[in-house]
Order: sequence, then C-alpha cells, then structure tokens
Amino acid sequence: MKQLFTTLLLSLFYFGAITQSLPHYPTQKEAQAMQDWVHAPRPPYTRVVPTPPPAPIRTMAEWEEVQAVIITWTDYIPILREIVRAAVNECQVIIIADDPASVATYLTNNNIPLDNVEIIQAPYDSIWVRDYGPWTAYHNDVDSLMIVDWIYNRPFRQFDDQVPGVIAQHLGLPIYEATQPPYDWVHTGGNNLRDGMGTNFSSELVLDENPGKTEAQIDEIAQLYLGANRYIKFPVLPYDLIHHIDMHMVPIDEETFIVGQYPPGVADGPQIEANMEYLVNEVPTAFGNTYRLIRVPMAPENGQYPNSGGDYRTYTNSIFINKTILVPAYEEQYDTTALRIYREALPGYNVVGINCNSIISAYGALHCITKLVGVNAPLWIAHPRLRDTDDSENDYLTSAIIKHRSGISEATLYYRVAPDTLYTAVPMVLTDTAAATWTTAIPAQEEGSKVQYYIHATANSGKEQVRPLVAPEGYFQFRVRTLAPGFAVSGSNLCPGGSVQYTDQSVGAVSSWLWLFPGGEPATSTEPSPIVSYTDAGTYGATLIVGNGQVYDTLTLEDVVAVEGGISPYYENFEAPLSGDGWAVDNPQNDAAEWATSFDGLCYFSALVMNNFDNDTRNTSDFLRARFDLSGLTNPTLQFSLAYAPYNLQFYDGLRVNVIGCDGEKAVLYEKYSTDLATAPPTTSAFIPDDCSQWRFEELSLADYAGQVVTLEFENVGGYGNMLYLDNIDISAPELANLAPAVEITNPTDGAIYVDELPELDIQVSTSDADGQVRAVSLFINSDSIATNNTPPFGFTYPIPAYGPYSLQARAVDNDGASALSLPVMVTAGPSTGLATLPGPGGLAFDVYPNPARGRLTLHFSSPQAVVAGIRLANALGQEILWKQEQLPAGDSNLNLPLGNIPSGVYQLIVSQGNTSASKKVTVVE
Repeated sequence: MKQLFTTLLLSLFYFGAITQSLPHYPTQKEAQAMQDWVHAPRPPYTRVVPTPPPAPIRTMAEWEEVQAVIITWTDYIPILREIVRAAVNECQVIIIADDPASVATYLTNNNIPLDNVEIIQAPYDSIWVRDYGPWTAYHNDVDSLMIVDWIYNRPFRQFDDQVPGVIAQHLGLPIYEATQPPYDWVHTGGNNLRDGMGTNFSSELVLDENPGKTEAQIDEIAQLYLGANRYIKFPVLPYDLIHHIDMHMVPIDEETFIVGQYPPGVADGPQIEANMEYLVNEVPTAFGNTYRLIRVPMAPENGQYPNSGGDYRTYTNSIFINKTILVPAYEEQYDTTALRIYREALPGYNVVGINCNSIISAYGALHCITKLVGVNAPLWIAHPRLRDTDDSENDYLTSAIIKHRSGISEATLYYRVAPDTLYTAVPMVLTDTAAATWTTAIPAQEEGSKVQYYIHATANSGKEQVRPLVAPEGYFQFRVRTLAPGFAVSGSNLCPGGSVQYTDQSVGAVSSWLWLFPGGEPATSTEPSPIVSYTDAGTYGATLIVGNGQVYDTLTLEDVVAVEGGISPYYENFEAPLSGDGWAVDNPQNDAAEWATSFDGLCYFSALVMNNFDNDTRNTSDFLRARFDLSGLTNPTLQFSLAYAPYNLQFYDGLRVNVIGCDGEKAVLYEKYSTDLATAPPTTSAFIPDDCSQWRFEELSLADYAGQVVTLEFENVGGYGNMLYLDNIDISAPELANLAPAVEITNPTDGAIYVDELPELDIQVSTSDADGQVRAVSLFINSDSIATNNTPPFGFTYPIPAYGPYSLQARAVDNDGASALSLPVMVTAGPSTGLATLPGPGGLAFDVYPNPARGRLTLHFSSPQAVVAGIRLANALGQEILWKQEQLPAGDSNLNLPLGNIPSGVYQLIVSQGNTSASKKVTVVE
C-alpha cells in the first residue's frame, strides 16, 4: 500500500531476507505493538493520492468472472502448486515470487503448463495475500475496473502492504487507497465478505482495529471505497484466533451462505449460531428475502475441536475461480461430506479438494492465500435464485439485474424439469430500466417436480454471459413439493449407551414415516418421534422418508449424533511432544504461556512445563486434556508426578485436576496452591528442579468414574508465580495388564576385581517401565537386603567389609506394584600378592587374585608389547591340572581362569613366554 515499488528495482537485501515464515495471526511482536500502531499517525505516501474512487462503485463478488488469481510464492509450496494446477484452466495465475526462474522450473517439473502463468518479481512478507491483496471494484457497477486498498492490519509487514500497488501497476489499473485521514482504515481481507450488491460482512474485529473511529465513520469509508451500502458486523468468535469470518462462512450467491457447523455447545458453535440467527432474522438480502444457510460440519483433528486443542479445520475457507471452486481438505471421512455439500449446492462446478493440514494450524487455508482480479467490462447478472415451493398452480416469477457498459441486447431464461436433458427457452423482458431488472416466468409444474434453470444474456458489444457461470452443465434448481421433510434431535452428544429422541418437523400432510438409524437401536422406525440408543462411540446420521400416500420425500442428515468415546488408559511420559494419543493443550488466552514439553531439570528425560515465571498468568487458566474410556475397570486410579516452587508468598500458582463426564459435568478431583503444591522452597529465579528429590508423586482415586468415558483435565491456575512441571501421567486398574519393569546394574561390571585396599563400591542401576514409572529400587548383596532408593537416578554406595567374592542384584518396583530382579553381577576383592616378572628382555609380569581363590582365579598381566603366553596350573606333585595359551595385548589386561571342580589345596601357577617362565603359589578352597 502505500509506497509503490517497481517490480524490477528491488534491493538485494530484500531477496536475501524473505525466508521467514510469518503466521496468519499476529506475531508476538505485532500483537504487543498493535495498540500503539493503530493509534499512530500514518506516514505520507507519495505515489498514490489517497482519495476515494469516483462514485458510484461496486465491489465484485467472488462468483463473478475473473481474469486472474494472485498468490505469493513463499510457504506451503505443495498447496500453492495445486492451486496453480487447478487455476490455470480457468484464468491467468499471477505469482509474486523472489526467484521467478525457480518457480517456473518447479511448476514445469510438476507437469503444470506455464501458458496462463505470470511470475512477478516483487517484495512481499507472507503468504496471506487475501488479507493484504488488491480488491476489484467497478465504477457504475460494470464500467471502469479499478483497484481498492486499505492499511493491512499487521504492523511489521510493509512489503505485503505494497502488493496491491504492484498488481495495479502490472495490470495498468488505477488504485485508490484508504490510507490517509480521514479515510485511514485498518482492515484485513479475510474479514471482508460481500454479495456484489453493496452488502459487506465482517466480524467486529474491524471496530477493534480502528479505535479512533466510530462505527459510522467506518461505514462511511466502506461505502466510499467499496460501495458498501450496508455493513453487517458480527461478534467475534472465542476460538478463532484471527477473527476472520471467512474461517466459518462463505457466500456462494447473493442470498446463500455455506456456514461451518460444530456439534451443539462445542467450540465456536454457539457464537456462530447466534450470529446466523441474527443474519436470518434481522438482515434481509439485497433482494429483500431471507438468507439461506447451508451447513457444513467442521472437521475435528484427532477427535478434538479448537476448544480442546484441535486445529481450526474449516471447509468455508474456499475460493471460486470462475467455473472451479477449491475447497480445503483434511481427512477423507470428513472431506467426503463437505465436498458433497459443495457439489449439491453448486451443481456443475468443478469442486476440487486440496489438502490443507499443513497450513490450517497457522489459521488459514485456500481463501486466505488467494486473491481475485475481475475482468474488464463484465457482463453482470445478479439473481435471487428461486426456492423450493409448494405452489403447483401459479407460474414462478423470475427476475435478474443484468448490466454491461454497452447495454444488454437480450436475455433468456432456460429451464427444464429433471430428468429431462433439454432446456426450454423463455425470453426475459426489461421491466425496470433504471434498475436494469429483467423479468420472466417459469410455467407452473406439478408436485414433485425438480426444476433446473439458468440465465443467458448478450450485451450490445456482443459479449455473452450465463448465470451460473457453469451453465448449461450447471444450473440453479428448485423443487415443487407439498412435503418438506425435517426433523430435530433432542441432543447431539451422548455417552455410550445413551439415547436421543428424534422428532418429526416435516411440513405438509404427512401420513407415513420411515426412519433409518445406521448404528442405532432400533435401526428403523415408523413412529413420528422414535427414541434411539447408541452403544458404540462414533458419529451417526439419520434419514427420514415421509409420505402422504401419493408423494414421498427424503431427508438425510450426516453427523446428527456424536457418541463420545475415549482412548484406552495408558502411561504418558511426554518423551515426544504431546504424543498423538489424545492429549491436547488448550490455551484460551492464546498467549505465550501454555503447557509445553521441557527437557530441563527432569527426573525422567522430559516433562510438560507451564511457564508462570516469564508470563503474567494471573486470572488465567491453561489446560491439558485427554478423554479416556474406563469401561470394564472397577477401581481405577490416576497417578502423576509434579515439581513446583512458588516465586514467593504473594506470587504463586495452583494446579487443579478436573474430571469431566461425557455429559459435560465437571468435578474437581485435586486442588493445591502455593506451598501446599510446592515440592521445593520459594525462589525468585526460574525454578528448575535440582534433582528427583524435588519431585512428588500423587495418586488419586477414579473409582467414582469406573466404567465411564471421562475427560481428565490438568488445569494450571495462573498467578505469575513460577515454573510448574508435570510428568508420568498414568491410569491404573486391577484389570489393566501391568508390564514388569526392566532393571540392570550398570556399574560395577560383572567380574570386576578389587585389590589392595577394600573399596567403596559406586553401584548404579538403570531402569525403565514401558507402561508406568519405577518407584523404588532395592539393592541385594550376597542375597542380603542392603538399601532401597525411591528417587532416580537409582544409585548406591557400599563399602566392602572384607576380602572375598560378592554377588550384587537390584530389584525394581513400578507404580503399579510389578517388580523385576536384575541379573547378578559378581565382583571380587582381595589382597595383592605382588607382581612376578618373567626373566629376560620381554618384561612380562603377572599377579593373581584372589588368593586363596574359590571357583575362579583372575590373572592380571602387564606387558610392554603384545605377546603369546602359556598358562599352566600344577598340583603339589607337579601334575598338570590346567593348560592354556593366550594372546596378551600390550599394557595391562585381565584374564579370568575358571577353576571348576579343582580340589582344595596348594598349586603352582606357571606363566611362560618362549623359553622363560615364572610361577606363583596359589591356594584353592572349595
């Protein structure tokens, strides 16, 4: 916006700098600066005079004919690639990139033709061109094409803010900018929907971001720059971080919205419903009718919606590109429903799903990263589509506003009654010259008819246009019927085994009902208001077929009942960031303080930490949740470890553990604050546990919830205190299998020998538990219990009291009582008998221990070089008892010599090398 940059004169600094990935939502720096920024005076812009465009003006609707779609080539390349693949068949694709050659090569290598692609080298900051890109507007509805722009609502993305000027210059179009008082307007494209007839829709974010202006002043700017004669503003949604209404609603014609739908009471569902109730009841369409709403279920992420940590998976962030509409896709089981809804609402359009899982966590999808430029001299057809009717006697009056700057020479309506394939032409008549309204009528049709139609117009210039753009393959349609099936459900969220009542709300003289309940009991019913129960977790639809003896009609609704299941209990040690087994973080404030994985000062490798030290968390709560199925468990318990130190007695935090039934009822299971919660003394430094002694194990009974599906919720009650750590969350019950822990003595090693002074052993024990936590390790020496350690790392010291052999073993016990014993480790302590050195230049010396020996004799060798030595054990009569030959390395080495069943007595150990030898007396005891 504001100061135009030419596409060729760009600094090397810029092209080396745009490697960062900026989110859709404000960065922390932007959020902190936002309030000062919206109040700051605007710098002067010298390239463009910031005046409103010449009146009257009309902003294009998205279903109108376009000449180009704009994207910026930065992040999420696979998504951009698929947008280009679909769009090149419809219009020009303008790509703003810092390296046009590499983009062209990439597209070519991915089998995308470049005939309809233009790549412009120009500066930009982010992918979110919907918010900062140019707006197509027309003088006198269909006359001069121009670009309109405003101040982008991201303080530090100045290159983004200049893109509209780049596009205007590239296309040779005039640009009008609302950037200077009194028309300085901070706004964002994803929060600006329109019907192409002077009605604009936004959330109240537009008021919040212009605190120096009244609502009336904002409405005036919208009217001057966009031709908005009506500006509808909805309350913001609590879980939509960016508050852009294209994340939950999209207009598909002048009187119809596709609207995202959550299960009742979930996430943003209540506020969306309140907003839509206001729209339907209080706001007429531009034609004076009631808005039509088509619901599309919002898709959960791993069963979680945004209020429980799931991504904001929306299907309304879609984009028309002439005869194609691109729809976000996430997961086939939900995508099929969404794509079917679009295809049924927009017959004939090429509906293409593009996987948006990689981008939706940044709060945006396809609409957010595309922008349209309308055609020059459009032939505009605005039409209130005919709706279902029960009138089978009177003709159906049809009208449309049809305009072209050269004038309209003729207009025709074509209709047919399905399953006919041929259309019948009905001429339209200009009935209101000033309003450019053309009118005709479709003849009355019999009950049960499905009427399909479209409008064709020809301008005096010869340009032709149809509405919808996909006609005649696509069409508008309505039904003539005396029956209109409909039903309501008493509740949409159940526990397994719960029931709901379906109530017929059909319109007409219904005399028969046939219900179909897949997954329900009963599976069918002929009652007007049946009660149905559901045993298994999942989402279920229902079908109602109503009749009056002559005509029958069917209504099927998907996902009308959700039976809330849960994951099987398991042990979570957070060694991976919130492993994909159902744990979800809920940060209602969307601030920097939230449960996150940490590897500092921990007992067991990793844990979750809540940073109350660096963030003012007073009067806030942050949550960690998972839903568990406790079916079949008689006495379940919840176990976890925590570590915490308050800042002082004024600044401290708390921890609650809540249990939420699948009916939504919440109970507090555990609640501690300050020193009651603490495992260490208060500290004015960021608390990091020194060792495992600063952790505490907690165990809570879940017996009251045995057999139920419940959500366990750990709630950080913030007080700007200090770091709170959480780890080793485990649900246990007698019915659950419990794996024994693994235990091993890692120091000393088996066969270790100690000579001369009696040593103090440093004994280290390694443990692990696949389904829990090791709570204690006991040390046994020569089968005697020596000590027990309850905190890792598990270590012991043991002063050896006398020379001799010692057998070491460790027993580990886990949090559920399972135990395991390590393999024994044998060590020996004995006095040195001194080195014996073989005569000659070789320098081989040796010692033996223990001496006396029982079962095994250890030889210690010292040699300046590698040698081959013979080893012979002989009795008092000189008879050879044992002989072996060994390759000895240079330096010190040990050799264990098993004595087997050699009888007690005195023996000679002779070591030889070549022609030299030396011996030592050895005593063997049984």
